[in-house]
Amino acid sequence: MVTAKRLLASLGSVALIAAVCTGQSAFSQSQSPGEPAADASAAPADPALATAIEAGQKEYMKNCRTCHGSKGTAGVPLAKNPKVVGNPGYLVWAILTGPGYMPEFAPVLSNEQIAAIATFVENSWGDSSGIVTPDDVQASR
Repeated sequence: MVTAKRLLASLGSVALIAAVCTGQSAFSQSQSPGEPAADASAAPADPALATAIEAGQKEYMKNCRTCHGSKGTAGVPLAKNPKVVGNPGYLVWAILTGPGYMPEFAPVLSNEQIAAIATFVENSWGDSSGIVTPDDVQASR
């Protein structure tokens, strides 16, 4: 017997597979607070970029969501922020040093984690700036 929970999980998997096959994002703009946040227009064709964004989303949700929100619009907004959009160097610097009230993450996050977060932020909420690498982060340390 199929439970409602299993049916919903199956439908979610089908939606994800369909999204990957059609090059569209499986995430919607209207999510509950506990769900991952991504932009429906941010479906990268590059598998490496998609993997990096997924890893970055997990790190963002653990380390950044509390202050910046699931959609990057809380506190100091990241979404559509002219200092952040298309400027991964600034974003990496900010994550490392923690300007203003933001804590510095250089002592607690690896280059890989920071690169993943920066990749997610730079490729979410309608933006697309490519992959930020751990070498990019190391160069800013």
